[in-house]
Amino acid sequence: MKLYQFFILPFLSMTCFAQVSRLPDAKQKAFDTDKAKICGGWDSIFSKKGKWKKSKDDLAFTDKTFPAGQYKYVNTRIDSIAAFLQETIEDLSGVEARWYRGTTGNAYIPGGPVPYSLNCGFFSYYCNTNSKKILLSEETGQWIYVFVNTLNWFLDKGGEWDINNDGKLKTFFQLPPVNDTWKDYRVYEPKYFLGGATRSISKTVIIGRNEKLPWRSLTQRQYLNGLKNDYQKQMNKLKEGSGFHSDYLKKLNYIIDYLDRTDNEILEKPAIIDPKVGVWGFKGKFGNEAEKGFRLVLLTANKMYFDTSLPRYAPQLIQVFWKYNPTDTVALRVTKQFEENFPLEKLRTMIK
Repeated sequence: MKLYQFFILPFLSMTCFAQVSRLPDAKQKAFDTDKAKICGGWDSIFSKKGKWKKSKDDLAFTDKTFPAGQYKYVNTRIDSIAAFLQETIEDLSGVEARWYRGTTGNAYIPGGPVPYSLNCGFFSYYCNTNSKKILLSEETGQWIYVFVNTLNWFLDKGGEWDINNDGKLKTFFQLPPVNDTWKDYRVYEPKYFLGGATRSISKTVIIGRNEKLPWRSLTQRQYLNGLKNDYQKQMNKLKEGSGFHSDYLKKLNYIIDYLDRTDNEILEKPAIIDPKVGVWGFKGKFGNEAEKGFRLVLLTANKMYFDTSLPRYAPQLIQVFWKYNPTDTVALRVTKQFEENFPLEKLRTMIK
């Protein structure tokens, strides 16, 4: 299996996803409030005081090269992270929290740091309008994950291009757009449309070794070279003078014109893709991250990035991923506590 596949395949877990309605957010909140009134309103729901409960661990598909006797060190680190989260989210009014350990997946490089994770689901109490009783949801769309030595639900493979005009194809990926900053880290907003959780908001931050991340951005020059070479490859398959051939020729002209009129200094800056036109729709200008523009990257998760002299259970890369439904009144209380109080600096000090 190629290295990049580990970055983009979904992390296997016993996650379940809540079905959501298609009402606009404001109407959904009003609808839920009206339902809550049947059982005494939100105060009655929040009077249900939940607890933190440990669920069965997900130990499927573990790295077979990692000594079984060392998983106790993995568990110790996961349990420490779980303690951070439990201290952060102390108020479980109207919600039950369930957490478990995960050890799915292989190390990115032979003998490299083994992947593992903390997985936390938050199950809300709700008013069942048929029984007129407050019940606990069996499904949830609210999760907090901490992935160690692995990335999940994060990168989209873009393609394979000759970005340096040397005839060598490089696999590139699309980073999620940057949403904001959180505790001095960039917050990415990955695509996340599994199950019925299409309303969910997903956010993630990445903490790397020595504040370095396991990828590097394509420059404007590399992006344009790669796109130009890809266009020319496609044109070679088409009849000259045909409609499709002419369309590619127009697209090529945008690239050639930009390369001719742009200073070298600008061309060496990261390429920020305009989301309105996408990777293959360049029309003479780039986007910006303030308007959901995104970067294209090459992965550098190799022996130069990871320190193989360290114990394999030592954290060298951490991803914090959280998702929630912005119309869920109960879920929002949990998210607020997490975003305001989670000690991200403690994760930073765990990285070797």
